[in-house]
Amino acid sequence: MEFIPAGKIIGASHQMRTVGIRDSRQLPDGNYRFVDTYCKDPSCDCRKTMILVFLKDVHVSTINFGWEPESYYQEWMGSKADPITGEMSGASIDITSPDGVSAKGMLAFFIALLDEDWIARFRAHYAAVKLKLSGAGQGKNDGRRTRKSRVRLRRP
Repeated sequence: MEFIPAGKIIGASHQMRTVGIRDSRQLPDGNYRFVDTYCKDPSCDCRKTMILVFLKDVHVSTINFGWEPESYYQEWMGSKADPITGEMSGASIDITSPDGVSAKGMLAFFIALLDEDWIARFRAHYAAVKLKLSGAGQGKNDGRRTRKSRVRLRRP
């Protein structure tokens, strides 16, 4: 599965999150930029994001986050016995993550920041990415109203 930053697919409607940290025992001081990426296969329904974390423009960590319960991933993968389904639900440091910062510290930082608004943003970005990749809603006007579809109001 290849993952692509949401901003490359949905453009201006994508919002990145940047959070500053100081005086942490586990992470260096600085502004951490979280870039959510999504699977580029329009038929895949993995319902997860891989979040690339940057510090001073250096990729320091990769976080997996699946917002569905483990039972969803068990059904999606067709196996309750597969240990990977437990890793797909919730947050974890990806096995391919660079070791730029403490994995334990980054995971704790991410979980502390995670709230319903951020999860809703991941879901919305996922839906927008899948819609764009499927080609739905993409005509020659790229989803904008045409002149014929505008409503004209008449003065009495």
